[in-house]
Amino acid sequence: MKQLTIRTKLTLWYAAMLILLLGIFIPYLYISMSNMMYHSEENLIKLHITQALSAVDIENNHIVFVEPKELIRSGTYIYIFDVKNRLINGPDANPEIIDTVPLYDKPRYVSVSGSKWLILDQPLQNDNKTIAWIRASRPLEPVSEALHSLIMISLFAFPIYLLIAIAGGLFISGRALSPIDKITKTAREIGQGNLAQRLNLPKVEDEVGRLALTFDEMLDRLESAFKRERQFTSDASHELRTPITVISAHAEESLIGQKSTQEYKESLNVILKESRMMGQIVSQLLMLTRSDEGKYKLEIEDIYLNIIVNDVMQEMQKNANDAGVELKLTVNESIKIKADQMLITRAIINLIDNAIKYNKTGGWVKISLYTNEGFARLIVEDNGIGMINDEIPNIFKRFYRIDKARSVKGTGIGLSLVQWIVNAHKGIIRVESVFNHGTKFEIDLPIE
Repeated sequence: MKQLTIRTKLTLWYAAMLILLLGIFIPYLYISMSNMMYHSEENLIKLHITQALSAVDIENNHIVFVEPKELIRSGTYIYIFDVKNRLINGPDANPEIIDTVPLYDKPRYVSVSGSKWLILDQPLQNDNKTIAWIRASRPLEPVSEALHSLIMISLFAFPIYLLIAIAGGLFISGRALSPIDKITKTAREIGQGNLAQRLNLPKVEDEVGRLALTFDEMLDRLESAFKRERQFTSDASHELRTPITVISAHAEESLIGQKSTQEYKESLNVILKESRMMGQIVSQLLMLTRSDEGKYKLEIEDIYLNIIVNDVMQEMQKNANDAGVELKLTVNESIKIKADQMLITRAIINLIDNAIKYNKTGGWVKISLYTNEGFARLIVEDNGIGMINDEIPNIFKRFYRIDKARSVKGTGIGLSLVQWIVNAHKGIIRVESVFNHGTKFEIDLPIE
């Protein structure tokens, strides 16, 4: 069985709701109109019998009745009976109306020759003695005809209303769902590689309008993510190609001809160095990938940040000496925080390593650590080559290298990793730099 479209389903629901409402409304209208019309007839016959009583005179124990003309015109028939239920005055009438036993002060509905009549009886008194009684009667055929006409009109109008509802439902649902058709068309075009396609529908504050706006925002994020992915793949390939080329070259050179033991050792040292570089790149990429997927679990524990900074300083001292850079440490207190020790250590190593690499002979690197309003503040500052303002927003991008012509050895992932580590610990990282005057990184990590 073919699945119904949303447009068809909405139209069917709309028609079903209309059928339900009309199915409730028409009987309710019929009952209300019937009660109102019958109640109006009862009030009218009460008024007419009151008028009839006022038109009766008793002269010499004889009843004289002057029938008001308005009673005749209104269709109310008045009969006067004596106490023995014998007709004294009244027009020709069906015997069924005349022979009906009187029941005072209560309107009654009787069937006369298949027609419905309303009758009302009232006693006629003289000197507190009942000497006769009056009967007022009205045919209810006009009421029945009116109610019958109401039913016929409703039954005739019902299918017309239904057809109008179906046509209107198809039109309205088509207009309402047209943006969704456009979304479907755009999604197909995107499936063919056109990520630049957008809906660009008018901004309206309804469900479909918000859906279209959200769809366009999602496309913006997807296009941006795909661009970053392509750039990331390109940069990763470039970074890995260099060490692979070096390793391949030294391995091939070592396999050709005879070499001394020293030459073999030198080739193996180069291969080992480049392999470690590749291992570092792969390790950092794996960590960043796991962080992007939300799969990296922090091992939170109490750590003393001043001890970690001091240990990293000692570890980096040889690199600083080889580069001719002086390391300066300022730590005035013991600072304990809750953090992942391995990640925090890596972040500090990356910052100090960058400060040494992008420095100059005779330069310095200052590391400061202190508490500031519930945060542990770590500052790594150098007087190296610095950066221009346009470069600062890009330094945390993966594989971004300032001035590609520089010969500084690096992976271009370190600062991306530092930023992720700081963010993972609910911290804040700031950077200031002046070209040819140095750079300052400032990190705030919550103590609790």
